[in-house]
Order: sequence, then C-alpha cells, then structure tokens
Amino acid sequence: MSTKKLILNSLLVLLFIVIINTIQTYVLHITRRFGDIDFFKIPTHIFGIISCIISLVSTLIAWKITSKIHLTKFSRIASAFVLSIIIYAILQSIYYPVQRFLIFDLGTDFNMLVGNFVFTTVIFHLYISGLSLAYFYFQESAQTKINLQNTEKEKEILQYKILQKNLEPHFLFNNLSVLAGLVKKNPTEVEGFIDDFSDVYRYYLNHSGKELVTLKEELDFLTKYIALMTKRFRSAYTFEININDENGFILPCALQLCVENAIKHNRGSEENPLKINISRNENFIIISNDYKPVDFTAGSGVGNQFLQKSYELNFGKKVNFKLSETLYTVEIPLI
Repeated sequence: MSTKKLILNSLLVLLFIVIINTIQTYVLHITRRFGDIDFFKIPTHIFGIISCIISLVSTLIAWKITSKIHLTKFSRIASAFVLSIIIYAILQSIYYPVQRFLIFDLGTDFNMLVGNFVFTTVIFHLYISGLSLAYFYFQESAQTKINLQNTEKEKEILQYKILQKNLEPHFLFNNLSVLAGLVKKNPTEVEGFIDDFSDVYRYYLNHSGKELVTLKEELDFLTKYIALMTKRFRSAYTFEININDENGFILPCALQLCVENAIKHNRGSEENPLKINISRNENFIIISNDYKPVDFTAGSGVGNQFLQKSYELNFGKKVNFKLSETLYTVEIPLI
C-alpha cells in the first residue's frame, strides 16, 4: 500500500512539473513574440535575481503566517503557496515600477504591472516558492521528529531516575526483612548480621549513583551480600561464582539485584536448595538459577526494569532475560 502511495505521489509531482514547464514555455514564447525583453542584457539578469529574492521572501513570510494557523499538512502547503503569490504580487507591484523609474526613467501602467506579474510568477515564483515550501516542510518535519525523539528520551530518563530512586528503599526494605527473620530464628547472629549489613549498605550508598564500577569491586560486594544471605537462609540457597577474568566494568549492584530476585522469587530449602550460578561468557556475566517460582510473589519488576533502562540509556546495550522450564537466566553485558 505504501509503495502504491509513493508511486502516485511521484506521478503527481511529475505531472505538476510538466504543467509548470508547459506554462513557462508558452509564456516565454509569447514574450519573445510580442514582448521587448532582451535576455542578454545585464539589467535583465539583475531584475531576475531580485525577483527570485522577492519570491523567496514572500514564501518565507507566507510559511511563517500559516504556521500560526492549525492546518493539515497539505492545507498548510496549499495555503502558504496561495498566500505567497499574493505577497509576491504586492512586492512586485512596488519593485517593478520603482526599478523602471530609477534605472530607465520610464513610467508603468496597469497592463504592464499585470504582464510583469504573470511573467515573473511563472518564470521565477512557481519554482522558487515550490522548492522553498518543500524544503521548509521537510526541515520542519525532521525537526518535529527530533523533538519527538528527545521527548521520548526525556521520558525514558525520567523513568530511569524514578526506578533509581525506588531502588534504595527497595534494597533497604528487603534486607531489613532478612534481619527481622534472623531476629526470630537466630538472634545470636543479629549483631554480626548488622555489622555485615552496614558494610554492604555502605557500598550501596557509595556506588549506586555511579555509572560503572569494576567487575572486581562488584564481585567483592556480591561476596559480602551472599554471606548475609547465607546467615539468614543457611543452606537453602547455594551460590557458585565461576569467574577467572575480572577485567571490565559493570553497573553497580547489578549482580546483587539478580541474586536478590532469584532468592525472592524462588523456593529454596535445606533439603532441596536453590542453586544460583554466576559465571562469565566472553563479555557477558551470566546469572542463572533453578526455576522454582514462589506462587505468592508477583514482584514489582523494579530491579529488572532498572537494569534494562540503565544499559539501554547509558550504554546502548541490552540485558537479556531468558526463561526455560527449569532455568531462569540473566545476561549482563560488561562495558
């Protein structure tokens, strides 16, 4: 359907050009047969250049005026074209007699004004105005597209900022929930948990606002976080980190978010522990866990959304989330 529309529009433009060319040829024939214009004289060329400038100014004024009126695209172009002819006629009716009087010391009657207007409109204005309006239209359309893209970008950045703000209470609440559970089950370990939690939370506060941290820093932080989870859940969740190459950079707390989600949304017990594996595959960190969903945790998705938005907006990269019948995997690109 779009191809047919393109062909139709192309044919209409071609038809318009043929009509204008035909009219121009006829006007030039009449001018040569009955007129006294000498196309080889310098003043004639100067007159033509100034007429083109008047045409361009008329079109620009018409385009500006019609921009203040709510019109469809086609209506605006048509209205601007008609208005430009009116403005051009007014300006030419001033310029032409002044030019004749100042240069040639000649007068100008009404018929001469009309003849000059018809001639210069057909020879100069139709093309100048048509091409200028096409340029103005495409330039404005391109700017509108850029503005829309910028608006969408600003919306995404705002959403990213909101997600980033939501992460801090999200992180704090989840760990305080762990602390509350520890108070009930293992009160003797509360003091040690609080000390470890202070270290973990200090890292979060110092690094969460950064764009990137080294993979080594993030793995050290993750090790401390896993120690907290082990105190809380014992052997209900088992962790295996298989990363020999610690070069590269990663979003702060990205690995912790994935491990936290795995614990929160999946069942684990000492009899049947949930296995969580962190490994590296070239320039990706792979976090995978057994898929044993807990029925009552729908989840807000704020962590995954934050990861996705952060990598898209800041680095133009994508975080991959994969789900099979037995395994849930997150692939985080290294920078």
